[in-house]
Amino acid sequence: MSRQDRNENEEHFDEPSLEDFLPNEEDKIVKDRQMKRQSLIRKFIAAILVIALFISLNQVWPRVINFSSIKFLQKSSELSKQDDIKEYKEAVVTIQDQYTKGTGFNISETGLIVTNKHVVEDMHPITVMFPNGEWMTAEIISAETDLDLAFLKINGKQLPYISLGEPDEWLVQDHIYVIGNPLFHNQIVNEGNILQGSDKNGVLRLSAPIYKGNSGSPVISSESGKVIGVVYAKSMTEDVGYAIPIEQVLEKLPNK
Repeated sequence: MSRQDRNENEEHFDEPSLEDFLPNEEDKIVKDRQMKRQSLIRKFIAAILVIALFISLNQVWPRVINFSSIKFLQKSSELSKQDDIKEYKEAVVTIQDQYTKGTGFNISETGLIVTNKHVVEDMHPITVMFPNGEWMTAEIISAETDLDLAFLKINGKQLPYISLGEPDEWLVQDHIYVIGNPLFHNQIVNEGNILQGSDKNGVLRLSAPIYKGNSGSPVISSESGKVIGVVYAKSMTEDVGYAIPIEQVLEKLPNK
């Protein structure tokens, strides 16, 4: 090919100008729309996450922090500074499996736990944990459906325990402590009195705050330092807790 032919061909293939590589107005409009769409999608997803988190908190928060329970948490903190309360708490245990938990207390240095039947009847396996972190597997050795009372055996040595009171050791208006694991808390202690209507052949009526998780908590006489009842329920119509009197507990007590 001659030089003249090359020159003629080059004239037909001009180099593109710089403007050809720059975005035109239509490209800018399309890009802006894409960015706005992506921004809206991100905002929508963020809004959904915020709503989901808000719903979750509304469901969980009241169970974790029940505002009516703040007062008794403060009272528990105050009472827990007492030396006698510190000693009682060492014998109060958490009874649990992977799904539920309740309260119990040890009455023997080798391990005999008192609690409610409804606390342990559907548990498998049953785990007992002491406040110091020591835990053991327990077995039910006696259960009383009518009284909602259960006794569990664990194998231990020199375990902290609390003594049971004697029959007729309590009177109406006596001051008492209740120690247990209410709501999502552990080792909560509160105080109250034995109310009118209590009967050793029936139930103890208590003014101490009782919540879900308190089942199996010991009712302790502040005068003798001994257990005079076992919490099993609270009234649905008034601010009253119910406990099994010590007289009935002693009747069903298995050999240690």
